Amino acid sequence: MTESTSRLRRLQGLARPGSAISVLLLALVAGNLLYAHFDRARDPIVGVPGDLLYVATFDGYLDEWDLYDGQQSASIKDGRLRLALSSAQTASWSVARHHFIEFDISVAASAAAGPIDNAFGIVFAMQSPSEEACDLPAVIFCGIGQLSALLSAALRQVLDPVAETHYYAFLISSDGYYALERIVDGIREVLSTWIPSPSIHQNLGAQNRIRVIAQGTELRFFVNGDQVMLCIPSEPGASSTFTNGECIGGRMVEGFQAPHPLQGQLGLIAQATQTGGGGVIVDFDNITVFSPNVAGGEDAKL
Repeated sequence: MTESTSRLRRLQGLARPGSAISVLLLALVAGNLLYAHFDRARDPIVGVPGDLLYVATFDGYLDEWDLYDGQQSASIKDGRLRLALSSAQTASWSVARHHFIEFDISVAASAAAGPIDNAFGIVFAMQSPSEEACDLPAVIFCGIGQLSALLSAALRQVLDPVAETHYYAFLISSDGYYALERIVDGIREVLSTWIPSPSIHQNLGAQNRIRVIAQGTELRFFVNGDQVMLCIPSEPGASSTFTNGECIGGRMVEGFQAPHPLQGQLGLIAQATQTGGGGVIVDFDNITVFSPNVAGGEDAKL
């Protein structure tokens, strides 16, 4: 009998038919799953077309955003959210605690240091496990989990199977490119590869206004007021390839069609590329989130 099998059987032994412990455990599991369902399906912030849903200037209410230290960090500096990365091929992000399903988000962003071969922008439809000390979906299970690391791990596997972060990211770079990516179960998928755009203000210190509109299943992307086109492969699962001004094996489209409306958190992201290296520092400010207009595309106004 293997160690893992032995441990599993010991856990199964806690729920023998007819025992009081079995009934209690089943009741707790049922209640916890119901709790988890409603917790994960928390109502997103919505409004009529054109409504202002959320604003962040990073001059207050800082507990609404993820802040942390380390080689990848998120901090507030001079009234801006700063994301920093010391190593190549790493990413740092910060998300607001609120959930949205239809939105028109824009943010002012500028790279303050590091290589211009970088990546930064907006993350959306973020679904991730909690970073709290206790991230089990019901408080009573936090207490049970503290009794045994093994039991805690088993409860997490049964009650909270989502162990990876899921999100979309619309990115630009300081050398004038943009791209659309999706992360599912830790796997990165390039939905639209890096494409050069004259709309992007290049070099360190240059400020760009990045915008994403999600309306139903349709996503559209803007930089400094100009809508950008995406290179979407014709075959599902094929690589997005853009060379010499042409979308190879696909077509240029004005937006991306998601498989379903994308509920989740909104946030900001910075990446250090393999070719550019570490030392990336990006500042973000003046986030606005509106309910998208029916016509869409025109600049939302406060």
